[in-house]
Amino acid sequence: MKRIVTCLVAGVLIAQLILAQSQAANPHFEVASVKPSGPQDFEHCGGDGPSPARLIMRCNTVMSMIQAAYGSFALGVTPVVPKPLKITGGPGWINSDRYDIEAKPAGNVRMEQMMGPMLQTLLEERFQLKTHREARELPVYTLTVAKGGLKVQALKEACAPPDMAVMMAPPAPGQKPPNFCGSARTQRKGQTMILDLHATSMTDLANRFSVSLDRTVIDKTGVEGIFDLHLEFGLDETTPGFPPPRGGPAASDDAPGPSIFTAVQELGLKLESAKGPVEFLVIDRVEKPSGN
Repeated sequence: MKRIVTCLVAGVLIAQLILAQSQAANPHFEVASVKPSGPQDFEHCGGDGPSPARLIMRCNTVMSMIQAAYGSFALGVTPVVPKPLKITGGPGWINSDRYDIEAKPAGNVRMEQMMGPMLQTLLEERFQLKTHREARELPVYTLTVAKGGLKVQALKEACAPPDMAVMMAPPAPGQKPPNFCGSARTQRKGQTMILDLHATSMTDLANRFSVSLDRTVIDKTGVEGIFDLHLEFGLDETTPGFPPPRGGPAASDDAPGPSIFTAVQELGLKLESAKGPVEFLVIDRVEKPSGN
């Protein structure tokens, strides 16, 4: 009899361990509500801001949720510069139908965890989302160091990784804001974009260019460290992420600045056309959500 009881207890403990490991591998919300957004909800789109107690997303397409969960916040941290995620497959409604999400974790959880790994689990459970990743050989740009060498000096001081909770909270009176890595300031002067980047690594620069240029940019500089970078370049068809101003006070008849390919040379860098691997997230299956 003792042997039977011992085996039963051991079996329960093993089952609990397996469940705990499964939950750790697939972090999930304790309670979650998923419902289509009504027409009257569109004026209230967005969310209620970061909170360790819950996640609220309104009027979001499934595509935008996939981009956040599997791209920007996939690792459960705030990225310095989100690496753009190319997504393919899936029915058309994932780009048009909008949903309201209200989800509550068990305890206080970082917003980045809720927006990343936990949202992944929700999409997989409620939308039956199944995906896989694959690399495809496509035209890209490579970022390399020019023959004359790098013309900017690495910063000696350290910077802090971005933290959504800290970034959203106002600094205490008399307290300086944190020195976050990768902060950016942009302004336009006619057809010229002026871009100032603070404490930016070469990989983050490549990721930022990947968001704004017409191709993925691959960092092949091999350069470590962080830099303050200043760029001025003309806006054209290669810079769709920096659309030219149309009318208004920002527009002018000034001649545009040099191309971005010329502008990076002033930093001792080169952007060149090449072929290279580009990662895609392929949607194998997705269904309209199950009821709450």
